[in-house]
Amino acid sequence: MTSLPSLLTIFAIIGGILTFLTRSTSKNLLMSFLQYFCGVWFIFSGLVKAVDPIGTAYKMEDYFVQFESTFAGLQNFFSGLAPMFPALSKQSTGFSIFMVALEIILGVMLMVGYRRKFTAWLFFLIVVFFTLLTGFTYMTGYVPSEANFFDFAKWGPYVKTQMRVTDCGCFGDFIKLDPRISFFKDLGLMIPALFFLFRSKWMHQIFTGKQGLIVLLVTVATAYFCYYNTYQNLPIVDFRPFKIGNNIREMKEMEAQARSNVQVIGWVLENTNTGEVKTFMEPDPKKITYYKEYPKADGWKVKDQIKTEPYIEKDGQKVFIKETKVSDFAVEDAQNGEVGEDLLSEKGYSLMIVAYHLEGKVEKETYTVRDTVWAADTLRVSKDSITITKRFASENNRQETREIFIPETHYGDLFKNQVNPAAEAAQKAGWKVYAITAIPDGDNGQGLRTKTGATYPFYRADEKLLKTIIRANPGFVVLKDGVVLDMYHHKHLPTGEALLAKHK
Repeated sequence: MTSLPSLLTIFAIIGGILTFLTRSTSKNLLMSFLQYFCGVWFIFSGLVKAVDPIGTAYKMEDYFVQFESTFAGLQNFFSGLAPMFPALSKQSTGFSIFMVALEIILGVMLMVGYRRKFTAWLFFLIVVFFTLLTGFTYMTGYVPSEANFFDFAKWGPYVKTQMRVTDCGCFGDFIKLDPRISFFKDLGLMIPALFFLFRSKWMHQIFTGKQGLIVLLVTVATAYFCYYNTYQNLPIVDFRPFKIGNNIREMKEMEAQARSNVQVIGWVLENTNTGEVKTFMEPDPKKITYYKEYPKADGWKVKDQIKTEPYIEKDGQKVFIKETKVSDFAVEDAQNGEVGEDLLSEKGYSLMIVAYHLEGKVEKETYTVRDTVWAADTLRVSKDSITITKRFASENNRQETREIFIPETHYGDLFKNQVNPAAEAAQKAGWKVYAITAIPDGDNGQGLRTKTGATYPFYRADEKLLKTIIRANPGFVVLKDGVVLDMYHHKHLPTGEALLAKHK
């Protein structure tokens, strides 16, 4: 598996080779090496995100949510910044494309030495921004979940599970970096950033006279590449766990098995009386003995557990397994509860229609209820018996209101004209067909089903899970025996005939 050290080694080798090849244009070999090293780094980091800008947009949304709650919890002037973040969240996709493109463009500017002073300042400011972002992510590990980030008096020992955002997304889904590593990585980048800033005249320049054209072409190409992978198609390179070819059923079972092998090997303990924090490692992981040295009666309580990494046994060896979003594949039916395991265990072909956000609005609809009034007539048939008969007396109409989901015209038409015909063809061929919407849209799914005439069931799942499965709304995921065979963006949905012809 690719790691940060191996990536940095590759960047350094490329930087060294380029420095040697262009040594005649260099004013300072160290400066030239740093230009190439940082340039290659930024170009690579941008490219692995450019194949999937929506993934970066989702990560930004996570940050905006945390920033909103952090600033809203302040009792000073800065609390007024909180409403800004929901607005930024709505523009996260555009912001993502801008940042990804800027990263690639800046890498090229560094490598060719374009407008050296401007490039140096821009690089410095970007590194400062990234350092603040990763620093916030990492340092939330010192902040108890009930405390505000800026309430420094409540900070305690570092606990990984307290972090508000699990990773910074520096390399997209290509490689997940621990926030602590990301933070120190960005601190390391501050060294060349300051070097560029104070010694920009030492920066080399190549392709002089054509630098502006190169930067312009890279800007146009990068912007289009990001746009294509966002609005026109699925990512051309997929680093996500639900990518084509993966057996989701087996992956889920393997990750569950690995998680069951995790052992608690120590404890982080806190004294509620003194605030003192201690770490206790269990001599035997199968036993719990910390309470003998740190009894509850003296104010000690468990703050966190120290666990082994998830693993499975293979050929007598421990193979460590990184948990993915596949482990969170849980789907529910409003009537029957959890159905995720059944869906992954389905034999043969399945068509999963993912719609993580139903575009439309809930409106109040007035409808007529007809009430019939009956009159009761009592007839004495004999001395000891009475017969009661009903007769029609009158009929009244009354108006009642109910909430109903109204899809946006283009969204409803997409389901009527493309999604539903393909789904019906798959159903006739014996496929299992179903749609999954985000849990908040659960009731709206039934409304969409009614409005568009869909004949397949609508289930519900976590929104982040659905966004991880496919970067389209809606999108098709074709599975067979738990294996992902194909995916389709809503801009390129197949007809029923084409779908069945491809998957016979």
